[in-house]
Amino acid sequence: MTAGKLPLVTKFGFGAGDFGFNLFFTTASLYLLFYYTDVLGLSPATAGWVFAVALIWDALFDPVMGFIANRTRTRWGRYRPYLLFGAVPLAASWVLIFVPTGLTGWALILFALAAHMLFRTMYTVVGMPYLALSAAMTADSGERGTLAAFRMVGATACGLFVAFSTLKLAEALGGGDAMRGFLLTAILYGTIATLLLFVTFATSVERAETPETDGPLPSAGAMVAMLRANRPLHLIALWLLANSMAGTLFGKTLPYVLKYDLGRADLIGPCLAAMTAAAMVSIPVWAWVARRTSKRAITLGGASVGLIGYATMLIVPPAPGALLFANLAWIGFGAGAGYLAFWSMVPDTVEYGQYRTGTRAEGVVFGVIAFVQKAALGISVGILGELLALIGYTANTGQAPETLAGMRTLLTVGPLIMLTLGMIAISFYAIDARLHARLVRVLRRRHPGDMPA
Repeated sequence: MTAGKLPLVTKFGFGAGDFGFNLFFTTASLYLLFYYTDVLGLSPATAGWVFAVALIWDALFDPVMGFIANRTRTRWGRYRPYLLFGAVPLAASWVLIFVPTGLTGWALILFALAAHMLFRTMYTVVGMPYLALSAAMTADSGERGTLAAFRMVGATACGLFVAFSTLKLAEALGGGDAMRGFLLTAILYGTIATLLLFVTFATSVERAETPETDGPLPSAGAMVAMLRANRPLHLIALWLLANSMAGTLFGKTLPYVLKYDLGRADLIGPCLAAMTAAAMVSIPVWAWVARRTSKRAITLGGASVGLIGYATMLIVPPAPGALLFANLAWIGFGAGAGYLAFWSMVPDTVEYGQYRTGTRAEGVVFGVIAFVQKAALGISVGILGELLALIGYTANTGQAPETLAGMRTLLTVGPLIMLTLGMIAISFYAIDARLHARLVRVLRRRHPGDMPA
C-alpha cells in the first residue's frame, strides 16, 4: 500500500463513527431545544440557557481533554481507547437527559442542566480523541480530505435519518406520550451509536510515531506557544465561530417558523431532511472541486451558495411548497462544502504548528477547535432563547404577528451577517496541497520517524 494511503475499510469505519456521534449531536442540535420548550415545558429563555451553559462547559473542557488525550499512552494508541471504553457511558448519559423525573420548577431546571452537562462531558471525553484521530492516521493531505469526505457522508447520512425520523419515532414509540417517545428514541440511538463507535475502534489505526508516543511529552507551555503561532488555525476558528452561529440561528429557528408561522409542524422533519440530504449529496461534488482547486476555494464557494439561499428566504418569505424545499436543499448543498473543507483543513494546521514551533499536538489543536465550535453553538442557543422570549414566543399557543415576524428575521438576517463575517476570515487562509506537502517534507527532514506515514 502506498505510504500514507488508508484501506477502504478504515475510511468506512471512520465515517461510521461520525454517524454514531451525530445520533447524539444532530439530535441535540435539531430537537433538544424544541424538546425542552414544547415537551418538558421550560420557558424559551430558560431552555436556551440550560443548553448554552452545558455547551459552554463542554467547550471549556475540550482543550483540557485534548491535552489529556495528547498525553495518553496505551497499547491501543493515544486516541482509540476512548472510543472503546467511553462509548457505553456516553450513551447512558444521553439517555439520562430524557428520563422522566416528575420534577417541576427549579428542581426540573437543575436536573435538566446537570444531565445535559454530564452528557456534554462524556461527549467530549469520547469525541475529542475521535477528532484528533484523523491527524494521527496519515500525514497525506489528500487522504485527510478523503477521510473528511467519508466522515461527512456518515454525518450527513445520520443527519438525514435524524431529521426525518426522530419526531416520527418519538410519536410511534411513545404512543401519544411525547416524553416516553423521546426516551425510547434516545435509548435506540444510544445503542446504535455504541455499536458504531466499536466499529471505528476496530477498523482504525494510529500510524503516527510522534514525540508524544515515543519521546518526551510536550509541556503545556510548548503547546500554548504552538497555538499562538498557528495563524491558519486562528482563521479556521474565526470561520467556525461565524459559520456555527449562522447554522445554529437558522436550524434552530426553522422548526418554530414551520410550526407556528406556517402552521405545518408536520414539515419539520421533511424540511430538515431536505437540507441534510442535499448536504450529503454535495460532499462528492465538493470533494471533486477541492481536488482541482483548494479547500479554501470550496469553503468560499459553499458559503456563497448559502448566502444566496438565506437572501432568497429573506426576500420571499417561506411558505409550504416546492420553493421552500428547493431553497432549503440549496442551503444544505452549500453547507456541505463548509463541513468537508473545515474537517480536512484542521488536520493540516497540526503540521503548520509543528513547522513553526517544533511541537506536534493533534489533541490540543482539535480541542481548541471543538471549544470554538461548542462555545459558538452554546452562545447562539442562549441568545436565541432570549430573543424568542423577547419577541413574545410562548410554547404551544398561537403567536402574535410581531412574534412571527421576529422569527422570520432570526431565520434569515442573523445567518446572513454571520456567514459574511466567516467568509472574510477564511479568505486569508493560505494552506493548500502544495504548501502542506512542502511542510511535511521539511518536517520529515527535521524529525525522521516522527511523522505519520
